[in-house]
Amino acid sequence: MKKTINVLLMEDSKYYNDLLSRVLRSSIRSVRGNTYCQIEFFSFTEYQKCIRKIKSGDLDRNDTIAFVDYYLGKGVNGDHIIKILKEANRNTTAILISQSKAVAGRSSVNHHDYFIVKDATAPAFCLLHLEQFIENKTVKPGLY
Repeated sequence: MKKTINVLLMEDSKYYNDLLSRVLRSSIRSVRGNTYCQIEFFSFTEYQKCIRKIKSGDLDRNDTIAFVDYYLGKGVNGDHIIKILKEANRNTTAILISQSKAVAGRSSVNHHDYFIVKDATAPAFCLLHLEQFIENKTVKPGLY
């Protein structure tokens, strides 16, 4: 039976969401032939829809990697989304993304596991995190 891995992207900028979606999907396509895992990709530009998806329970059963922008507007930030996600699913690795380096240490209670500065290298770092996550979560028969 194939293991299912969820990939969640919450980026409110349509342009940046499209950019990261293309990068992440390219990695997912290369894994599609993998007989050990199946990948479900969820992309949101509206935090309300993202929260509804998290609260629906659809992501609870599988390991999840989430890429979440920090500034989402209306008093909601990426750390709020990550907190909700991790409360629903402990098997979540969360990467917070922001243009501001100061965001990484702003809160004394950070819920994210990694932080990526939103610059020209961010898509490559997101891709590397995704590929490493898949590699770490995919157990191949005969390897322990």
